[in-house]
Amino acid sequence: MKIGGCFVILFFLSSCKPYGDYKEQGCWMQLKENERIGFYWRYNDRIYAALGDSAILVKYVKPMESIDINSFYVNKETIDGMGNYAKDKNNVYYPLRIICADADTYGYEYATESIVKGAFPSSFRYVGEGKGTDGYTMYKYGRPVD
Repeated sequence: MKIGGCFVILFFLSSCKPYGDYKEQGCWMQLKENERIGFYWRYNDRIYAALGDSAILVKYVKPMESIDINSFYVNKETIDGMGNYAKDKNNVYYPLRIICADADTYGYEYATESIVKGAFPSSFRYVGEGKGTDGYTMYKYGRPVD
């Protein structure tokens, strides 16, 4: 009877994490000063979710708020050259809403929304083709999918 109860508990626990078997793609890297990976750029120990000329970005784009710079990592596997997942100890990030500004002269893009709501950063991994999972929910381009 005890063995049967253990199997039931194990089955229940494993079914709670339906995406637990997906393998990690790419690699997570910490940004060095003035380094860019995809959509994320580190400058003066701040992270910008933007693309464009560095001088323009510093002047017109606000850095991301509430980033823990010491635990901030970007997955180097890119989606169409810019849309990387990133994470720190508090959140998972993806450029969800992008604004293109000043296209006639300098042109730059920045994310106005980037937190992947509900994702657990400690278990989050990129699994390829724009998808990531924390084991409980699958996300595609930063949004939950069935």
